[in-house]
Parts: sequence; structure tokens; C-alpha cells
Amino acid sequence: MTASIKAEVGAEERAEIFHATFDVSIDAGATLAQIVRSMGDYLATIVGDEVADTAMAKVIVPLAGEEPSRDDWREALDENESGCFSEWHLGQRLHNLAAYAHFGIALAPDDDPAEVEGWLDSIVSEARRFREMSPLEIWLGKDRAPQLEQLILLAEARWALDHGDPVDPAALAQFGGISEGRMRNMMGGANRVFTSDETRRIPAHEALAWLVARESFWNSIWREQRLPRYAQSRSGVTDPVFVPVARDGSVFHPGLLRGGSYTIGEKGDERHLADWPEALTELQRLPVPAWRRPNEAGTWGLVTGIRWERLDRDDLDLFAADPRHRLKVATQ
Repeated sequence: MTASIKAEVGAEERAEIFHATFDVSIDAGATLAQIVRSMGDYLATIVGDEVADTAMAKVIVPLAGEEPSRDDWREALDENESGCFSEWHLGQRLHNLAAYAHFGIALAPDDDPAEVEGWLDSIVSEARRFREMSPLEIWLGKDRAPQLEQLILLAEARWALDHGDPVDPAALAQFGGISEGRMRNMMGGANRVFTSDETRRIPAHEALAWLVARESFWNSIWREQRLPRYAQSRSGVTDPVFVPVARDGSVFHPGLLRGGSYTIGEKGDERHLADWPEALTELQRLPVPAWRRPNEAGTWGLVTGIRWERLDRDDLDLFAADPRHRLKVATQ
């Protein structure tokens, strides 16, 4: 897909592509799992293994669905690492930040440009503060998972570009799909493409003029985007859970038990699991979530998720009670 074609792709389609391609390569949850594992070891040196392991077992509950034994929390974290993006607060925020950083859209709860800008500012700032307060090299070493730092680098760079501020050359290289070495060459010599300020950052107008022709870059469209908004049964969410949503508004919920199991996976590679939390975890691991559910006529068929939606666990009872229930697009 060329840069010119990408610029013509709307927010809803970009959101679909983002959810379909969201994987470990851009999921900063992998780094969060590393951090939590290291924090448990660090805490144990202060308060002792027994106290630290008991506390860490409780931290893993949102991922595992139940509290593991204090001796097994590391194993439970390893097994459920792919759920960090949906079950932990910061994981959810970083998931949304990835949509902005990589695709130039905002999975925000509002379409008003001013509200969206404030929302984006908050998640970019939150990610930056977390990075600044986290001694990653000390806790995780030089071989740490790079997703978190790369995500924050790109998010800050896009925010700078969106506001006319100079951009970090390393981030610009990633946006443009070239190496940092080539970017350095483009900043020096008689044939240089870019100028730079005293901080070695590239002016936004030069960066954007170059990115227009780069096939790897998605331009920012969050100011003019219009994404579907989904109504919930009530305004508050007391026990949040992320579930995949199909194009018709149906979701993966506990009422889809058939013959004693839930059927997930693409046709030809389907799996049958009796436990709903386990099935949801497996869906989170799939490149594209797919599951079987009855349509409004009661015929069971395979659907694929185009997005993930944050719902209250109690709201899922509505879907289990009525197979025809769908998430509705709210009035704009």
C-alpha cells in the first residue's frame, strides 16, 4: 500500500487493520510483563520471598482469572503475558497509544477534536512519565524487550509532528522505514535532505514533506476522524474486560458455550475450550480473533473480530441472555 493510498484510508478501516495486525511486535505489554517480573524479584530482596510472592500472586489475578499460588505467580505471568494489554490499566493505555503512534488515529471515547486532543495528550504524557520513572536498564538489562521504548519514541514523535515541533531522527527513520544510519547521512554533507536544530531534531515541515512519499507512513487523521461509538448498558465500568467485536456488533461472551465448549480460531484451525476465560485468553493470542456464534436466525457461523471493546463483565450477561443482542453504534 503506497503512502498516497494510505492517506485515503479512513479511521474505521485503519482501526480494523490495527486490531487485525496488533501483535507482539508492537504490543508494549511484553515489556510490562518483564517489568512486573523484575519488580517481584526486587521486592523480594526488601521484604523477603514469602511476602513478595504473596503480593505478586494478587497482581497476576487480572491476567490469570484467579489467584495462583505464591510459588507459581511467575509461571502464571508467563502463560498469560499476552493479556497484559487488555487486563492491566497501563496495558490498555499503551494499546490505545499504539493505534495513535502507528496509524495516526485515536481510539478515544469522544469524537470532539478538542476532547480527542486532550485524551491523546494524557496517554502520551502518561507513557512518558512511566518511562522516566522506570529504571528499565537496571531492572531488565540491555536485552530487554524494546516495544515499550519504541512505542513511546514514535508516539512522542507523532505528537511533535502533529503540533509543528521538531522530531527525533530515530523516530523519523522508523516512520520512513529506513535505518538510523541512513537517516544520519541524510542530515549531513553537501546533499543533505534535512536540517536540524541545536538538539539535532528535524523541523516538522521538513519531516512531513519527506514522509508524504514514504510507503511505510500513515499520516495523522485523528482530528477529522469519525469512529463508531458503542453504547453500553450503563455509564460506569466496575469490572472491565476486553472482548473482541465482530463487524455486526456481536461479541465473544460466556453464552456461546455449545456442546460443552467454546469454538475459537479460523476455519481449519479451530479449537474447543470449555473455560470462557481461557478461550478469551487464546483469542487474545491469535493474530485475528475468530469464534463461532449463532446469528439472529440461530445458525452457528464463524466471525472474526475487527476491534476490541472494553465492557463490564456484568454487561456480557445481556449477550448471553439474548443471542440477537449487539453493540449498537451510538448517535453522533
